[in-house]
Amino acid sequence: QELFWDALVPADYTPEAIMAKYADELAQIVDGSPEASELYARMQAEFNNAPINEALDGAFIKLPGFIAPLEFTDNEITEFLLVPYFGACIHVPPPPINQTVLVRLQPGFGINPADAYYPIWVMGQITTEKSTTELASAGYTMQDAIYELYEPE
Repeated sequence: QELFWDALVPADYTPEAIMAKYADELAQIVDGSPEASELYARMQAEFNNAPINEALDGAFIKLPGFIAPLEFTDNEITEFLLVPYFGACIHVPPPPINQTVLVRLQPGFGINPADAYYPIWVMGQITTEKSTTELASAGYTMQDAIYELYEPE
C-alpha cells in the first residue's frame, strides 16, 4: 500500500497549529542561541506527544522520504529515521513523532552513503512502536525494510 505522510497523521491533528503557535518567537530567535534551544525544546515536547495513526499498525506500506542516518559504516547506512523533508533532525528540529519512522533495513540492503541526500521509497511492515534515538523520537518503526531511490510515479 503506497502511502504519503498525511496518512501517518490522525485526521484531527495538525502540526501546523504548533508551528503557528510559535511563529512569532521563531522569527525573532538566533539559531544556536540559548533562547533558540529553549524554544526548540518546548516545541519538541509538543511534537513528541503527537498522536499516531494506530490503524496502520502491522500494515505493509511503501513510503517516500529522506533519511537521517543512525547506524552506518563507510559503505552503507543500515538504520535511519525516515522523515518527510530534507535536513530534519540535523539542520532543523525533528518533525512530530507521527512524521518520523525508525527504519532498520534488511541485511545486505544498506543505503550507499552517496545516496543519503536523495529521497527514497521505503517498503516494509510498519508498526506503531515508539522509540527514542540520539536524533529524535519516532512514532513508527519498520524492521527488515528495503528501499529504492525515489522516482515520482
